[in-house]
Amino acid sequence: MMSYKQIRLRFALLLLLLVLTVAVSLSVGYANSSFKDVFAVFGGSKSRLMLLIISQIRLPRIIACILGGASLALAGVLLQTLTKNPLADSGILGINTGAGLAVAFAVGLTDFSNPAAVSMTPIFAMLGGGTTIMAVYFISRKKNHGVSPNRLIVTGVGVSSMLSGAMVTIISKLDDYKMSYIVEWLSGKVTGGNWTMLTLFAPILILLWVITYSRSYALNIMNLNEQTALALGLQLQRERLYTLILSTALAAFSVILVGNITFVGLVAGHITRRIFGGDHRLVLPASMFVGIFILLTADTIGRVLLVGTGIPTGIVVSVIGAPYFLYLMVTKPS
Repeated sequence: MMSYKQIRLRFALLLLLLVLTVAVSLSVGYANSSFKDVFAVFGGSKSRLMLLIISQIRLPRIIACILGGASLALAGVLLQTLTKNPLADSGILGINTGAGLAVAFAVGLTDFSNPAAVSMTPIFAMLGGGTTIMAVYFISRKKNHGVSPNRLIVTGVGVSSMLSGAMVTIISKLDDYKMSYIVEWLSGKVTGGNWTMLTLFAPILILLWVITYSRSYALNIMNLNEQTALALGLQLQRERLYTLILSTALAAFSVILVGNITFVGLVAGHITRRIFGGDHRLVLPASMFVGIFILLTADTIGRVLLVGTGIPTGIVVSVIGAPYFLYLMVTKPS
């Protein structure tokens, strides 16, 4: 077991890493700038142009990545605890695919030249993700036995595959403009980098973070086998349902800000458990730091090193996360 000093040191290192990542992301971009320019902006002595770039372009995008990365990481930890599977992620249970299918329907059926129609896309994404996970939950539920984590995974993979086929069919019938929008969204393009969306969704996500952390004790008990959890008085089926709802809400609201991002929850949850063990009082906040670092680093790489390519952040995350996923597949005991 780690000592209190070791815990503090590891969290201090994570915090330092996060601060450095934010500073680098603020300092680099299409416009020539440096750490000195960023400090000058916050000190109130820089040009209006640099103030506009920092305050209206880079900072909102960074905050969107912070909110999205932390929430996706929490969703990943919750799903891994629920299924007792380190490979679990919001994508494996069909949440992302359901949200994508709903967006494809919305774009295909509405007048996309109307700004009001475009603004409704996030709502369709939430409804799609929520409906899909509830369908997966009820399909995998056996009478008098509740929900088995293994059945939940198998059902999620099956439903996700079915919805993916339907989504491809819908996209193929759309015009080039609509198809381009959906492909960008599904690829993980950061769309919530503006103060209006941040003001609307940040309080919701922060509230979900607080609720998730407040369930640390129940999540720790869920890590034990079913007989022990029941013997300790945990209402296992109820807690599983709460965990499912929380993870779905975190993933769905994240999708609004950062698009369809995969692997963040899987990688952040797994790395954090290797560093801090299984105590959710430590794992949950630490995973948020790791999730933010992954998403913010990927976004910075996409903005700076791949200028002019138009590669969305989600593609960069996949390039990082897919090899790690394969590594887990190979090393995970059967």
